[in-house]
Amino acid sequence: MNINPMNITHRTPIARRAALLWCTALLALPFCPPLRAQEAQEAQTTHETHESQATHEAPAAQTSPVAQAPAASSRPPRLALTANLLSWATLAPNLGAELYLAPRWSLAADASFGLWTSSHRTHAFRSWSAGGELRYWLHSPRGTFRRTHIGLSVRGGEYDDTFFGPGTRGEALMAGITLGYRFHLPRRWQVDAGIGAGFIHTRYDRYRWNSRFHRYEHTGSRTRNLPGITDLHVSLVRLF
Repeated sequence: MNINPMNITHRTPIARRAALLWCTALLALPFCPPLRAQEAQEAQTTHETHESQATHEAPAAQTSPVAQAPAASSRPPRLALTANLLSWATLAPNLGAELYLAPRWSLAADASFGLWTSSHRTHAFRSWSAGGELRYWLHSPRGTFRRTHIGLSVRGGEYDDTFFGPGTRGEALMAGITLGYRFHLPRRWQVDAGIGAGFIHTRYDRYRWNSRFHRYEHTGSRTRNLPGITDLHVSLVRLF
């Protein structure tokens, strides 16, 4: 059977279905009633706190002509842009975003694409993946999203590998539980490190290069379901 190993769109993959479902969830979650109710309650509490502070600080404001503005780094973030440094280190550029939905909830999504090659037939690796994570922050005073977070993640992608052995072309879908920690840097920069473990589903085809007939030959297919690491990141984060 003559196949092209660099063509990774040979069927409708489960990874693309997962990506479609994730995009739907991304659009629906901001309108989730529990999250919106929690956000409204937090906004009301913050408003009452500000009114109380204004009442107690009114005499001081009258004697001081210049009011001190709040620090930019203390403002609750609404959005962040991210880049997984581990993915960049493996020559697979990665970019993502994180949307802060409520005082303790956020939704992160990212995508990456990698292509290594030193020989088209014998040493090449091509992959893409996209995924997201719903996070709950254990420490988030006034919606500042600090320190530890836990979450649920899903990720899907495709790969085509002749770099680490005989040709393998397939797709993977992963879902798991995550644990992460956010390190704060100056000027609204942060570093987020996390790991996830869960369930991995993959199916792939094996092939080899027939030098006699100058073509690729299919040698078998396999489907696997196994536990494993589903997420690993050290990401640079910029808050907005």
